[in-house]
Amino acid sequence: MKKLFVYTFAAFTIAACGNAEQKETGISKESVENPATASDPTAKPEKFAKVEFKTQSHDFGDILEHQKVETTYEFTNVGDVDLMIFDCQATCGCTVPEWPREPIKPGEKGIIKVVFDSTGKEGTNNKVVTVVTNTEQKNIELKFTAKVRKAS
Repeated sequence: MKKLFVYTFAAFTIAACGNAEQKETGISKESVENPATASDPTAKPEKFAKVEFKTQSHDFGDILEHQKVETTYEFTNVGDVDLMIFDCQATCGCTVPEWPREPIKPGEKGIIKVVFDSTGKEGTNNKVVTVVTNTEQKNIELKFTAKVRKAS
């Protein structure tokens, strides 16, 4: 009898989860159905989003330890489909990227802001932020350097 109750409870739980409302993501139906967005290995390259960065590297120069510095990487969607930035991953916790969560329409511009906290990072620092997109390349690297001097 206990097993029957457990199985019945599990079945109702699974059914209830399957009927949960989906959250509104702001992602268009066209983007979801885009083969590049769906990671379809048979997708034709002309269906991928295309992004062009103004620059993919930045040099903060000499900064003092404990200083927080920031830069922005400007980009344009030069493709014919919505550009989607799924994630931005920094190489360490000292670097915090911020990126647009909504699709970027063809011809639109956007920025990725990166903040670097130099606390405990004395010396030359070469950092990378990996931008995960729906472009043919999938991952794009943004780089920066900073020479951190010990604060007096």
